[in-house]
Amino acid sequence: MKILILGSEGQLGYEFKNYLEKIENVYSFSHKEVDILDIKKLDNILKEIRPDIVINCVAYTKVDKCEDETDLAFLINSIGAKNISYLSYKYNSKIIYFSTDYIFDGEKKSPYNEFDKPNPLSIYGRSKLFGEKYTKEFNPNHLIIRISWLYGIKGDNFVKTIIKLSKINNILRIVNDQMGSPTYTLDVVKQTYELIKRDYIGLIHSANIGETSWFNFANLINKKLKLNIKIIPIKTEEYNAKAKRPKYSVLENYILKIENLNIMRNWEVAFNEFIENYKGVLLNG
Repeated sequence: MKILILGSEGQLGYEFKNYLEKIENVYSFSHKEVDILDIKKLDNILKEIRPDIVINCVAYTKVDKCEDETDLAFLINSIGAKNISYLSYKYNSKIIYFSTDYIFDGEKKSPYNEFDKPNPLSIYGRSKLFGEKYTKEFNPNHLIIRISWLYGIKGDNFVKTIIKLSKINNILRIVNDQMGSPTYTLDVVKQTYELIKRDYIGLIHSANIGETSWFNFANLINKKLKLNIKIIPIKTEEYNAKAKRPKYSVLENYILKIENLNIMRNWEVAFNEFIENYKGVLLNG
């Protein structure tokens, strides 16, 4: 297969590139190399490569900044997604788009499945939901994958933030009333590749199994990496974030489960493997 990865230097795109280039014919471009708002350049690239699969890993994920940079959030997460979906359809390619647990409002008290109604609280969540909508509308050969609390070795994430803060603070105050599913980039890539091989279409959730709070996740990071810091639980209201977050955004991989396609692991198992593989890099990076 010829697979085109857009956003290949981001957290998820890097993992896709690293994994797939060993087994498929991969073409990859970072956001700096290809601006997804430059539809003429995108058109030329797809026309030349004629990929079987286009993986859209370009996203504006700074949740609080999205509240101030609304236009940029919708341009990248929504309009950019529309451009890529339309051109993938034009050149007969499957489009893969990644969405987020933040499309839900967090009022539900049990994991969200694919049949629950979205109701985003933030500009980030709204922009990603419209990215889903445009991806679906402009190419029927689509795969939309919702993920949550993503971490990996590349890019910014909660794990790296805790490590960075631990170097300048002995005490951290972390929210304890937001629940989610920490999800390892490598597991998302492996699950996605299985779906690619099956030529799967539609909307699915692909998160590591189980749930935790940011506070408990931070404590585990502290313990596994021996950061020797004190972590104090606080409420969401004390954090004073610009963007509203859902209090409960755990994703259930319901469709994957009922179709016997789910290979996502328990989140703690995946996280332990991540730490074992990258402990030195994380602490010295």
